[in-house]
Amino acid sequence: MSDATRTVRLEVFSDYTCPWCYIGWARLQSALARLPEGVEVDVEWRPFEIHPEVPPEGMPVEDLPYPPDVWERMQVALRASAEGEGLDVGKRPKVSNTHRALAAGAYAQAEEPQQFPEFHERLFRGYFAEGLDLGDPEIIEGIASASGLDLEGLRGALEEGRYETAILETGRDAQRMGITGTPTFVFDRALATSGAQPAETLLSAVEAALTRRDPTGPESRGTEA
Repeated sequence: MSDATRTVRLEVFSDYTCPWCYIGWARLQSALARLPEGVEVDVEWRPFEIHPEVPPEGMPVEDLPYPPDVWERMQVALRASAEGEGLDVGKRPKVSNTHRALAAGAYAQAEEPQQFPEFHERLFRGYFAEGLDLGDPEIIEGIASASGLDLEGLRGALEEGRYETAILETGRDAQRMGITGTPTFVFDRALATSGAQPAETLLSAVEAALTRRDPTGPESRGTEA
């Protein structure tokens, strides 16, 4: 990294059964590919369990607390947004309990970061485009194996509960920050935007974070606003 590089910390509060998180992931990839020269974004995906009440075997999507007409309007908007990003969100079998998937993602991000991006994407795609149940430990292991993760390392981490803290701390951080939904993008622990924002909005937020930290320009970097 050169002396001229400026780095923004980005935390994304996300859950694998949230379709807008999947769309937000795609839009973030687009934004990251368009960063200005000399700017980097250090992304941390925070495992935010939005439906901890879901039983291990999952529950029907229809049991989510939305009136039928509201649900249908939501699905029309969702499908249109997903198609705009080239994503399929039409095959989720039910609402899965994502606790194990979130812990597995936290393990991969911390201990096998080179494999994490593929594993992260495959979890989203597996649920929404392939109809896989992310509450099934065998499904998680199959996705992990296909992503090149060390299965013994993953099993050990999950059996020992090493990444339970990551889920608990994410929940506590969300409460402190007033975050109640996903995805939520938090830049430098100072600026936040919620929802699957367009790439342009995310790029503007990166610039705002840099400006807030360094309002007088690159020549005076290192001072906090």
